[in-house]
Amino acid sequence: MDAWLETNRWFHIVIGYLGLMAFWIPIVTSKGGWLHKKAGSLFRYSGWIVVLSALLAVMLYLLRLIAQGEGPGASPESWSFLLFLGYLAIITGLALSHGMAVLKHKRDLSQLESPYRISLAWVGILSSLFLVVWALYWRPDNMVVLLALSPIGLLTGMGMLKLFKETPADPKTWLYEHLGAMLGAGIAFHTAFAVFGANQMFNYSLQGFWQVVPWIAPAAIGIPATQLWVRHYKKGGQIRAKG
Repeated sequence: MDAWLETNRWFHIVIGYLGLMAFWIPIVTSKGGWLHKKAGSLFRYSGWIVVLSALLAVMLYLLRLIAQGEGPGASPESWSFLLFLGYLAIITGLALSHGMAVLKHKRDLSQLESPYRISLAWVGILSSLFLVVWALYWRPDNMVVLLALSPIGLLTGMGMLKLFKETPADPKTWLYEHLGAMLGAGIAFHTAFAVFGANQMFNYSLQGFWQVVPWIAPAAIGIPATQLWVRHYKKGGQIRAKG
């Protein structure tokens, strides 16, 4: 198992860095252009690989804890950390899936309402509620992080269900949803980088409250920035979207 975990870890890291770089190209290039589309596809595929490799790692580590007889009561910190990583992977996958789906069905968003996509929305909602219950019951050291980021899956899932049930009056609704979802996936990428990648690159060590900052800073910055960007387009900001 150790060999599988180590191989998966390095694969996850390399693809994660690739996706992180690809994320910024659509941000700064002409929307709808060739480079935007190619970089967006690279980010999407990198994202799915990162999500699947993260879920595999979480599953293998949890199996190891179980095999060692370390249940949640014996090792709540380890379980909480792994479950949070699984949650982060789930909401990243949810954002990627929704962001590409609205782009595919932008001419008729009613096609989004399907048992599959409704199930995905509920996965986001239930994973958030599970994280809250887990944090309040076990009260691990990272409880603040769990509670601070738990609303993301809930809000994403509820937003998807609302979109499925309502007929958007704004013809650019697909654009707002696409921007919000893909930027949400980017926030998850940057969270992983801030917590793991930057620490290894710059070899810093945060103590006390500051240990929480890398976990919540990307969301604290990214979510308001996303709202401002979407508001810009709602107020008439121009975007070139081909296809």
